Amino acid sequence: MGDLTKEEKKARKAEKAKKLAAAEAAPAVDEAAAAKAEKKAKKEAKAAKEAAAAGGDKKEKKKKREKEEEPAAEEPPAKKEKKEKKEKKEKKAKAEEAAEEAAPATSAATPAAEGEGGRVFLGNLPWSVTDEQIKEVFAKCGEITKIEWLTHADSGKFKGAGFLQFASAAAADAATKLNGNDLDGRAMKVEIATAKKERAGGAAGNSDPGEPSNSIFLGNLAWNIEEETVRAAFKDCGAISRIKWVEKDGEFRGIAFIDFESVEAATKAVALNGVDLGGRPARINFSKPREPRPADPNKPQRTYKPQKEKPEGCVELFIGNLPWSIDDDKITNFFKSAGTVTNVRWLNDRETQEFKGVGFVTFSSTEEVDKAVELAGESIDGRQIRIDYAGQKKEGNGGGNPWQKKW
Repeated sequence: MGDLTKEEKKARKAEKAKKLAAAEAAPAVDEAAAAKAEKKAKKEAKAAKEAAAAGGDKKEKKKKREKEEEPAAEEPPAKKEKKEKKEKKEKKAKAEEAAEEAAPATSAATPAAEGEGGRVFLGNLPWSVTDEQIKEVFAKCGEITKIEWLTHADSGKFKGAGFLQFASAAAADAATKLNGNDLDGRAMKVEIATAKKERAGGAAGNSDPGEPSNSIFLGNLAWNIEEETVRAAFKDCGAISRIKWVEKDGEFRGIAFIDFESVEAATKAVALNGVDLGGRPARINFSKPREPRPADPNKPQRTYKPQKEKPEGCVELFIGNLPWSIDDDKITNFFKSAGTVTNVRWLNDRETQEFKGVGFVTFSSTEEVDKAVELAGESIDGRQIRIDYAGQKKEGNGGGNPWQKKW
């Protein structure tokens, strides 16, 4: 190969430089394209990932919603019905509460229209309530001129209700604001009393005084009432043979029974229903006889009257089933309608000296014993006493001890 000319060498050198430049430029283009492609791929991958995530959330939410809806659709009919009843009960309770809240306002607005003149009804009272307690509770309302407690006609038990008479209608209005207030753990019911028409034969509310007899029931008595007050109130009716105060655990219950010597006298007394006794209107009606319990043929029946013949000239009686609170004064007072008690003996246990609940009562005559026997089955401090003949006779002229015991 011959020597190249200067021009050829120059041409070759230029071509070589051109190839070198082209070679160097090609990788740069490829790298830029690769970078661009990689960036695009990453962007697409990110978008795909986000799309996949969004789709997953939607699917998850859809599954969750379907899961929640599924139990409701598959809920047993009994369970569904129970649920519906519970919802209805809750709605009814809310409605009743709303009505109760509106009731006091309605009651307070009625007195002027009804013109009751200050009479208020009290309900849902504790059994232990007293006049003093009520006066203290309503002291800020106004002056209370009368308190009347309601009791059952047959048993005389307190009904947990009563009436208050205020000196003014404004005081009665103020009292109704205490409706629902607590009194010894019970929510009082306080509202204006509605008027009752007077009925023939007695005060309002005494249309049926009961079957006429010589015994009457007295209710709504003051706790501190005296026997003299009662006798004075009925002195024009007729002779009273006995007054029986009803007690429980040694405490007077505000009720009593009066025995007259005739039905006519008792009828006059019942006509005084509502008469003021010790500052309170007494409720009076004929006392109802106790209904006998059905006899158990397999159980021996307990009797309170003597089952044997009266010994001739007997002046002493055996008394059983006595309360532990008995004493000479109580037993003497119990038999005072029969006659004069001349002697009382109580029987105690020989070892413990504890009272045995029995004793002996001596009268001044055998005729008085006959009257005393009629009181068998009557109660002393809540116990029905049992009476039997003791068999004691009064001896004639013989000297020595005039009383000889024959048991």
